[in-house]
Amino acid sequence: MAYNEVKNLGQRLKAYNHSNTARQEAKPKPPLTHKTHLEKLFTHHPQALTKLSLPLTVAIDFMHSVPTEELLFFDLETTGLGSSEQTYPFLIGYATYALDKAHLTTLFADTPAGEEEILQDFIHRAQGKTLVSFNGKSFDLPLVLRRAEKYGLANQLKKLMHVDLFHTIRRIFPEKPARLTDAEERLLGFKREGDIRGAEVAQAYFEYLRFSKSDLREAILGHNESDVLSLISLLEKVSSAFLKAREGKESWAYKIHRDKNASLTQRKTLLESLALDERDGRDCYALGLIYRQEKKYRHAARQFLLAYRKEKRNAIVDLIRALKKCGHRRFAEQMRLYALRHEEERIQKQLV
Repeated sequence: MAYNEVKNLGQRLKAYNHSNTARQEAKPKPPLTHKTHLEKLFTHHPQALTKLSLPLTVAIDFMHSVPTEELLFFDLETTGLGSSEQTYPFLIGYATYALDKAHLTTLFADTPAGEEEILQDFIHRAQGKTLVSFNGKSFDLPLVLRRAEKYGLANQLKKLMHVDLFHTIRRIFPEKPARLTDAEERLLGFKREGDIRGAEVAQAYFEYLRFSKSDLREAILGHNESDVLSLISLLEKVSSAFLKAREGKESWAYKIHRDKNASLTQRKTLLESLALDERDGRDCYALGLIYRQEKKYRHAARQFLLAYRKEKRNAIVDLIRALKKCGHRRFAEQMRLYALRHEEERIQKQLV
């Protein structure tokens, strides 16, 4: 090969390498990330195997309802339960529900450096939503707020409506679950199988960080999936209970609504909607108190008498007073003498 040809070839190779290097330098590098972002669709609960179902609007208390599309179900997995600097979230799972499917998103910090990224993503996604959690008002949300403050992440999470199913369930159901798994067993009727225990999740994460065992990561992800999807099933139960209570259908939630939450007019409507044979002594007594407040003493006396006959023993005191108010003093005196002979001392003291 001639000298000039070799020289020209060398120049061309040099020029090629230079342009290729320039292109590589100009190509933008992907941003460094320490998190994994996963998305899945669910039609059934992975543990209970029951269909995930919510109406277009759900009742979140005795008076208010929220469009289902505005709900964001969320749950954290953390390195501990305390409030020290060593406690931080390494996984945030959240879900929305639409078109008969739950859209579950999992934000997993592959290293502790990923915490800020998953917090930022969650804060962005939660904008304008109604949060749904289990004990989230006491633990999950305060932790997110505290860690967001550490990283200087501005947010409006405190201003969002927040449905904490832990407190709601303990208020309107006779079952008083202390943990999410208790609520699953008592209200949803299933017990988890093959699932890592909540108390073991933090240790599993530390072992994952040290040994990079993919099975530990999958166990943590599966546990959180069940946590978040159980919130959907529990809210369906809660919403149904609230709706039945509003309609006056007999239930534990109805009793709470009638006695503690409903206005006087609502309470009266609920009680009057019950047939006489459907009212227990407590129902009759409550309606008698309302009539007495309205100064309808004849109606009040009738309800107090029914309440007394249905074993509401102290109703006889109110019966006697109502009879006097509507002019039946003779009958009132007869009932007073009867009570003094037959009732216990605490009732007799009110009639002397």
